[in-house]
Amino acid sequence: MFFNKENAISIELLGVFKISRRKYVNIKSHARAYDTLSIRLSGSGQFKTQKDNFSVTRGKLLYLPKNVEYQQMSEDETLIAIHFINYSSDTIGYAEIIDIDDVDYVEGLIKQMYDVWKGMNVGYQYKCTSLFYELLYYLRCREHEGAISAITDESKIKNAIDIIHTSYRKEQIEISALAESCALSEAYFRKLFKKIHGVSPIQYITDLKLDFASHLLQSGLYTVGESAARSGFTDSKYFSKIFKARFGLSPKEYQQSFEAQSDMTEKRI
Repeated sequence: MFFNKENAISIELLGVFKISRRKYVNIKSHARAYDTLSIRLSGSGQFKTQKDNFSVTRGKLLYLPKNVEYQQMSEDETLIAIHFINYSSDTIGYAEIIDIDDVDYVEGLIKQMYDVWKGMNVGYQYKCTSLFYELLYYLRCREHEGAISAITDESKIKNAIDIIHTSYRKEQIEISALAESCALSEAYFRKLFKKIHGVSPIQYITDLKLDFASHLLQSGLYTVGESAARSGFTDSKYFSKIFKARFGLSPKEYQQSFEAQSDMTEKRI
């Protein structure tokens, strides 16, 4: 693509644009003074350069370097195009179709870039540039499956993990809302979450609550009911049931076991 042999790259973003059109035909070849990286959210496009013909659909990125002449025909398409200057390359590049292994992840990054650029809040250029380099990082590593899994899987659900750890004791967390926060379908979010953490999102949240409740019970400062409520459980009977399934003791027995250990320690002293 536009990576050089030293892997160094210097980019200036010119704009991030969302384009929708029912039909577009440009049979006259033209070239631009900047590079373009675009993704189709729907529809398709046909491109012709001096060297190749391209068909672009969802799940593919199209890279058009500066000064490359092309013809274009598209129909019922919606796309996001990133215009930029690549200062790290003085040579004329070539147009390229880039297959995407994880469409949701890449679309999510580019949609976020568009939203940030459109908002034009303070520092939006820096935020967009940061997201663009994250996209380039993904593209640079995509040939190495292990590296891609490591850099993308955790990052794809980071927003959900942040929400869980901030809110699990305060409110009911809907899995659909977690998936939405990561710009993933609920089914894929559940699958990816279990792949990373070994348990479902619901079990992960429940385990956090139970671990917190166990620390409250160990302290001896809270009753079973208070420990359940402070840990985010609204049903004390359900809390007792799953607590025993997890720790092998009822909450009361668990608390008493630590009280007994404390008494024995005091007697020894």
